[in-house]
Amino acid sequence: MTLKSRLKRCDLDADNDKLDLLIEEMLNNIGSTDSELRDQLIYQTFGNLIMENYLSKEQEIHILEGCRKRLFYQIGVKNDDSVFTRSFSALVIVLILEKDTVNRNLADELVLKVIEDSICYVKLEEDVRGFVQDKGWAHSVAHGADLLTAAVNHPCFTIGYTSECLDALKAALFKQKENNLPFIDDEDERLVFVMEALITKGASEDKLISWIKEISETLHHFLESEDFYPGFLMKKSDVIHFFRSCYFRLLYKNQFPELTRSIACVLEQWHMRLYQSND
Repeated sequence: MTLKSRLKRCDLDADNDKLDLLIEEMLNNIGSTDSELRDQLIYQTFGNLIMENYLSKEQEIHILEGCRKRLFYQIGVKNDDSVFTRSFSALVIVLILEKDTVNRNLADELVLKVIEDSICYVKLEEDVRGFVQDKGWAHSVAHGADLLTAAVNHPCFTIGYTSECLDALKAALFKQKENNLPFIDDEDERLVFVMEALITKGASEDKLISWIKEISETLHHFLESEDFYPGFLMKKSDVIHFFRSCYFRLLYKNQFPELTRSIACVLEQWHMRLYQSND
């Protein structure tokens, strides 16, 4: 019987030996290019096992360590199927972090390693495709943002990680993409959740204002070096969409009015720089 068939008729109350074998097979196929097996069966089964308390602590740690290892499988490679392994390992780690945020069963030392992994993954992932024809969602930027958000939300996260997280967000915004196409699958919205989590954790408004200005200055450097060619226009689109998402999210949450005004000012400056000749 295939793994897909077994998962469709899966008994989560099976004895531990059978469950251990199933867990191992799911880990080994977490990056399957069969979207039904990967998204609907393996990921959903991991979700049920983790969130509905079917696992022993040892089994949960085994899954976490297996996903940590796979999170960096062939990292830096573009346009091959390894991205599915990395991206969906990130999603399973999100489940474990979210559960541990409430239950606090994992050792702090292990959680801190996962927090550092999440920052590194967002920085290092280079295959930033969203939906892949015939294979489904890779969506590594969105899944990486989900992972980093879960890391920031965990009680072990300290405000001392703020600069590293912002560096990771900046790296995500300026990723080089095939055909110079901007993000089109709501990646900017998912990245905003990281910033929102940092605000909740106590990141200073002044630090975030400085970071927004740094992003704008970096974009300006690309304009000077690349002019109005596709490479710059792609970066501009990603950054401006991110700024807009941040702006409206801050308005909705009624948070950090000075940051909100700074983002509005930066958006206005870019509008004037790019379009004033046409106004």
